Amino acid sequence: MNFRVDRWSAVALRSSLVILTTVGALLLSSCGGGGQSSQSKRFKPTRMIVFGDEASLLVPTTPGGNDSRKYTNNGFNATDTAVIDCFNASRLWVQFLADEYGLVFAECNPNNATATAQMRATAGAKVADLVTAVDAFLAASAPVPTDLITMMVGTNDIVELYDSVSSAAMKQDAAVAEAKRRGVLFGNQINRLTNNSNTRGRVMYSTVPELDLTPFAQGKSSGDKSLLNLLTTSFNDAMRGKVEINGRSNGFLDTAQRFRNIVDFVRRGKSLSNSAIINVTVASCLDPVNLLSCNNNTLVTGATATNYLWAGNVNFSAAGHILVGDDAVRLATNLPW
Repeated sequence: MNFRVDRWSAVALRSSLVILTTVGALLLSSCGGGGQSSQSKRFKPTRMIVFGDEASLLVPTTPGGNDSRKYTNNGFNATDTAVIDCFNASRLWVQFLADEYGLVFAECNPNNATATAQMRATAGAKVADLVTAVDAFLAASAPVPTDLITMMVGTNDIVELYDSVSSAAMKQDAAVAEAKRRGVLFGNQINRLTNNSNTRGRVMYSTVPELDLTPFAQGKSSGDKSLLNLLTTSFNDAMRGKVEINGRSNGFLDTAQRFRNIVDFVRRGKSLSNSAIINVTVASCLDPVNLLSCNNNTLVTGATATNYLWAGNVNFSAAGHILVGDDAVRLATNLPW
């Protein structure tokens, strides 16, 4: 069966999950935005630059084609279940955001439109890689007020630090201190792209989900889960604390809180409809590591692209991307950019 995730199924999933949270209001209050219904008409980004890791990455297989792979549930063409469709099916959160403004990634461009969205995310990226990517971007181009820049990174850092503690290569206190240091470094990269006079870029930056909520944490001891939570919250809090609120240049996307709300909801035994998320602990892909080969025919029994929160051990499912993408669009179109 082809469980295609396009903009219509995205609308259905959003509708079924609307009572889960009041994230839109929380996001706006945390960023200083305020319900500007005409905001999308006033902010007209002409370029999008995406920084981050697998959560934001399109991996092209055919130049100019429509079959780029993603680290999630790769969806099929509506009429041919043997053909991956990166443009219409199983969109990433950054694709939903780009589509809101008519921006196009070269990595997924079946209509051969002018590419206006740059993919600078990389597989396995950590904060150090983000710094390198920002360095390269600034060496080639200065950010301007019509740039929409997204940044989500940190999951791979937290896994690395957790593994270091588990292998006794690092003490817990040292790992937590390092998580905070990397969070501060992440925040510094956001500050490099904005300024108080709002003459540089518009940056949407995100927390990462608490790793104790992921399939990666399942089966681990309570102590290990506590460590994963501590490392994640230390990283996220340090990043948020470092970001300079530069007038109308920043947008804060709290993906950690969004996922926490969903997990809490499902754990209470709530289920809104057959299309709602029903599983928040298990990876939907049979191989939760090699996600580029995961598609809607290689899922665990009972899973679809839209009823599990996770595709891999720490990777969002297509449903997760819909939820983050929906929050990102809401945030972008309500902030006074």
